[in-house]
Amino acid sequence: MIERMTSMERMIAVLTGQKPDRIPVNPFILGFAAKICEIPIGDLYANAKKSFRAQLLCAEMYGYDSTPMYAYASFGAWEFGGEIGFPYEPGQSAPYIIKHPVETPEDVDKLEVPDPKKAGSIPIAMELAKLCYENKMPVVFQVGEVLTTAANIAEPARLLSWMIRKPDVVHKLNKKVAEFFIEVAKYFTSTFGADKCMAFTGGPIESNKLISAKQFEKFVYPYMKQIHSKVLELGVNIILEHPCSDQNANLPYYVKLREELNWKGKYVWAFGPETPLEKQIECFGKYDVIMGNVDPPSFQFKSFEEVLLLCKDNIERGIKNPSGYILGVGCELPPLSPPINVYALIKAAREYGSFK
Repeated sequence: MIERMTSMERMIAVLTGQKPDRIPVNPFILGFAAKICEIPIGDLYANAKKSFRAQLLCAEMYGYDSTPMYAYASFGAWEFGGEIGFPYEPGQSAPYIIKHPVETPEDVDKLEVPDPKKAGSIPIAMELAKLCYENKMPVVFQVGEVLTTAANIAEPARLLSWMIRKPDVVHKLNKKVAEFFIEVAKYFTSTFGADKCMAFTGGPIESNKLISAKQFEKFVYPYMKQIHSKVLELGVNIILEHPCSDQNANLPYYVKLREELNWKGKYVWAFGPETPLEKQIECFGKYDVIMGNVDPPSFQFKSFEEVLLLCKDNIERGIKNPSGYILGVGCELPPLSPPINVYALIKAAREYGSFK
């Protein structure tokens, strides 16, 4: 097909309820961009300029529609005074935690909410955000989820144990994390303007493989609503929400969130492949964009032909969403994926997702 829109025009069309020339593609690429551009994956997270360049060049080469961003799953430990390592060794694909800042309930009492201007990775994220702003791209900042961040601060097994044995300690930590995220949102929106920003939130500890829906209601939902309410109040109109892994039992609470927010703002839902597109459309399709969730490991371990068929199937199901659809991957695309398999995304979008 002959593309009639730029990537930016295509994304804007979907996010504003218009019909693009073809469905946009957001492959959730981070570490893979470093591999393609032949820089260490560690540089993608430690060096804003190299990260921006690698992500931009990778998008240009493949023709997909997402823009550079800074985010990683272990966020929170470094920001609250712990220590992380950058992925420079073989087999490492993202920052990892070396030392958690919280080991005891007393540590939670002593924990201070950090200044976002100096906290951990935020200065790196801000430098990359400035490059996006200078190049007239959206600024994406990370504000959650609270429980995943609290687990990074306190260590996941310890936090999950405290949820049963010391729930008040978990709530105390969650309140400090929520306060920090609100300060991060204020920092980015005051720097660039809320209309130039997009919030990114999501995490795996909220998965029903680790917690129940009742625990989600108690330990996640109140803080998620607090943060999202504030982000929207600040004037940010788009939230990219990534409920990682199996969160099917949590779906009623995500729907409740949108209802209690009066469906304010535009959400882009990026559930893991465990949540069928049909169910997402049923829950959110009247108002929100669905970002299609092709199985991430398939890009590394299956053939090009198999991945192309997975993308085609995702398009045929997701394109039915009345409020817009973006072809995407159910979590970060594996950095070790064969380069040809990533091309399957854009090839499928052009062949099966075009609009006349």
